[in-house]
Amino acid sequence: MTIDSILSFENGNHRSLARDRATLETAREALEREGFYAYGTVDDQNRWTIAVDDEVGRVDVRVGDDGLEVAFWATSPGLFADEENPWRRRALERLARMTLPNIARGFLEPHQRVSWDEVEQGVAVTTTYELPFTRAEDVGRFTRERLPELDHLLGLVERQLA
Repeated sequence: MTIDSILSFENGNHRSLARDRATLETAREALEREGFYAYGTVDDQNRWTIAVDDEVGRVDVRVGDDGLEVAFWATSPGLFADEENPWRRRALERLARMTLPNIARGFLEPHQRVSWDEVEQGVAVTTTYELPFTRAEDVGRFTRERLPELDHLLGLVERQLA
């Protein structure tokens, strides 16, 4: 499936995708000015998204309810990869999955989320912010300032699991 086929008139979301695409163009340009490779794509919920892949993590910018939704997310792959005993490794992963909701309740802010990534076999963290549409030109600088928080958040969660 191509982006053109998703944006076709046969698709009921054509108008909203086209509107969101135009709205997010300023944010994409702001991210590129800040040195990020930013590209447009359709996410798993059929929403137009400006995506950035960075060494620290990933960023998705989309149109939210009252402004631009900026979601930062990262994973810490293979948290227990050094454990040679597969039974013990699975037990540690299961314990981590059971502990993560408690860590979220006790240590995370309302805009932060933590989960277990089955594919990466490690912790996944997400922080989500909403910026007014009038701040679309600031998305690049905002992203540059907030992206390092992912490392801090991953470290916090991993320390609690240790």
